[in-house]
Amino acid sequence: MSHDFQSVRALLRAPDSQSHKIVTGTLMNHGCRQIVSAEYGGEIDHYLRSDMIDLLICDADQGLVEACDTVRQMRNRDAGDNTFACSIILTSRPEPDAVIRLIDSGTDAILVKPFQPQALANQIATMIRSRKPFVITSDYVGPERRDDAMRPGVDAAPRVLVPNPLREIVTATSSRDQLRVKVRAAWDVVNEHRIERQTLHLGWLVERIRTAFERRPPAADAAVLLGQLLNNTSELRLRVAGTGFDHVAHLATTMMEICGGLGQNINAPDERWLAVLPKVADAMAKSFTREREAVRASRQISETLTRRIRAEVPNLPRSFH
Repeated sequence: MSHDFQSVRALLRAPDSQSHKIVTGTLMNHGCRQIVSAEYGGEIDHYLRSDMIDLLICDADQGLVEACDTVRQMRNRDAGDNTFACSIILTSRPEPDAVIRLIDSGTDAILVKPFQPQALANQIATMIRSRKPFVITSDYVGPERRDDAMRPGVDAAPRVLVPNPLREIVTATSSRDQLRVKVRAAWDVVNEHRIERQTLHLGWLVERIRTAFERRPPAADAAVLLGQLLNNTSELRLRVAGTGFDHVAHLATTMMEICGGLGQNINAPDERWLAVLPKVADAMAKSFTREREAVRASRQISETLTRRIRAEVPNLPRSFH
């Protein structure tokens, strides 16, 4: 299978001069001409939001946290239509703790410096040839990683086959517009799973909070758990916005109000707040299931109608639907 890199869009984040030389030289030898280098967070955000990249290469030596955050934000679609772009993180410090953090960012690969051009070429070839399914948990979106993708109290995390932009472009499988459609469709599936995992995780958090508050005085971690519940619920409310799961968003707002009520007096919480907390969590889980079935049914009807109309009117503009 021939590979054409002329249309590949690559974004490099703060590589050192030697790594920059090797990376750009390797990519150019492959035929890639659309290579952009960015040094700072604002620059990265700009390019991620303004252009649909296919390959992201970050140097963790110039900031491990910043490199991880760049990949994580891309995976969570906080920055443009780049959720499934292939990614490599470079590092000269492969200590276990650092490697775990890099893996947890959602990157496809880690390349230890110093490295030879062939090592990078081999890694790129591997990503094109085979890409791991994505795992979705309450706090992770990315390629299948360690065996701990399963969270306490919930079922095994779902695995989803996602588009491989690098492969799609170098093999001319899809045009840029077609790839964008595939990415957005796959993101809808990933986002549904993410909402489901977060909803289940909220139920697990609620049980831990109730146990913590049953002690007198409440356990030392009660406030921390309550803060986690508030943050997770707030993120979930934002995630469901505009997805058709409006009822879940309303319940998330109620959950946040309960967190605020409990937070007013951590040492002597109102028992009424604690009593209603699991009921709201259960209602959120059930509402998501019902709403998801309704959304899926609506999508199926829309897709069926679109196919029928296009069969009758072959030259209908693509913007019709």
